[in-house]
Amino acid sequence: MLNWTKDNYLVSTDDALLQLDVIHQNLTRTTWAAGIDEATVRNAVAHSLNFGLYDGGRQIGYARFITDHATFAYMADVFVIDAYRGKGLGRWLVECMLAYPGVARYRRLLLATTSAPWLYEKLGFTTPDNPKLFWHINRPGIYRQRPE
Repeated sequence: MLNWTKDNYLVSTDDALLQLDVIHQNLTRTTWAAGIDEATVRNAVAHSLNFGLYDGGRQIGYARFITDHATFAYMADVFVIDAYRGKGLGRWLVECMLAYPGVARYRRLLLATTSAPWLYEKLGFTTPDNPKLFWHINRPGIYRQRPE
């Protein structure tokens, strides 16, 4: 477990501090996870390296790495709640993620986003030089569908 502090804010990898209701509530409002159910959020959090952003004891942001802890990490579900945006906290949250021990040696860090690309560019992310390098199966709106 690691902690970073800045002013009155805390970024922590301590899963015991995570407030799943806050994470779920905010993810369900995003473009990428609209309608996501609580059980899916709980499962995703349980299998990720989590970074919570806090003001006092209140969770105000979240992000996670899906990683093998050796060579690869996929950054996902980055958010800062509306009332705290514009204060540089999202950038700081991502900087803390990139400062996590060992991440500097990972061969590849991935991120899929249409939100704040300028932020990620400032932190070293680039678009792929070769558009055929990455392939995917994309299922937008999957959380709005009824399970079969």
